Amino acid sequence: MSLDLRHLRAFAALGKELHFGRAADSLHIAQPALTKTIQQLEAEIGAPLLLRTTRRVELTEAGKVLLAEISGIAGQIDRAVARTRNAARGIRGELRVAYTDFAINGRLPDFLRDFTQAHPDIRLDLIFMPTVHQHVAILQQTIDVGFLYGQFRHKATSSLTFDENEYVVLLPSGHPLAALESLTLAQLRDEKFVFGTGDSWVVFRKEVFAECRARGFFPDIALEATNSDGIFGLVAAGVGVAIYSSCIGNLPREGVEVRPLSDLPVKLPITAVWDRSNRSGLLNTFLRFLRRSLPPPA
Repeated sequence: MSLDLRHLRAFAALGKELHFGRAADSLHIAQPALTKTIQQLEAEIGAPLLLRTTRRVELTEAGKVLLAEISGIAGQIDRAVARTRNAARGIRGELRVAYTDFAINGRLPDFLRDFTQAHPDIRLDLIFMPTVHQHVAILQQTIDVGFLYGQFRHKATSSLTFDENEYVVLLPSGHPLAALESLTLAQLRDEKFVFGTGDSWVVFRKEVFAECRARGFFPDIALEATNSDGIFGLVAAGVGVAIYSSCIGNLPREGVEVRPLSDLPVKLPITAVWDRSNRSGLLNTFLRFLRRSLPPPA
């Protein structure tokens, strides 16, 4: 015979209770079964672990040493089993979540904070990733879920609209058009523009360029930036104006004026997208929480 968890768990319970009846009850086994298990343990070790009388049970010196050595082992194993089961059920582990500038500057941080508070055993591995790169990563399952700009319609994916913002124009402080409460895209036809780079902002640029062409002009791009901070800095420096999302209202920037675009009634959507073949229990837990966080359809 070799020792196994059953023997150690039984001895730990008996060492705590020093009473065969109570220890058996705590283990949910019959007292004769507990007695046999302890006898097997003593035979394997080759030394008595208990001093038994008709009135009490005491630990021998060998028993005291064994109890001290195994103290906590059974509990650790129980916790390991529970954590493993939780991972299988989708309530423990790591989830890879990608986001864009527009997403992280909107309501996404509040949602992620609420999810982490509700599920502290799920670690979110947050990855900044432009929309077009998320398309590939979702299909390759190098991320579990992406919060990206626009819609990604693919037969392998599922999605939910997570957030919606308005198109706005960013103007340098002191720009003549900043005197107006709102603007139209057509009023910007003669302006220099700042845009995100084509490799990272390709989806957003495509949408904005289409709206400009519909109004008879193509934006004159002065400079490009790789991220939102770069766009804000270039606008503040007077390089040009920029089309952006109203989520900038969550992070006002000195030197930048924000005005709504009244002739762009279309929304700027942030969509949660995932590969529908991804059977991760963690992802299912995340998506259930996500669906509960969304406002009911109008």
